Amino acid sequence: MDVLRERGRRVPEDVAVMGFDNWRVLTSASRPPLTSVDMNLGQVGRAAAHALFSVIAGTRRSGVETLPCQVAIRGSTVPLS
Repeated sequence: MDVLRERGRRVPEDVAVMGFDNWRVLTSASRPPLTSVDMNLGQVGRAAAHALFSVIAGTRRSGVETLPCQVAIRGSTVPLS
């Protein structure tokens, strides 16, 4: 967003910016605050550990497990009209 500002672009008026991982250090320190996808990494870690322990215990697993995520909307994006 700093580069956009240096080039005369306004966030979010001219360019909407969105991040990924919802890392508070980046989302709250940016100007304006960064909209970001929150993957709920705590839940991802718990699911991975559960899957690992299940396999260690002899349970067969395969496929893809999906988990919910959400968008944390902040000042770097504007609602669509």
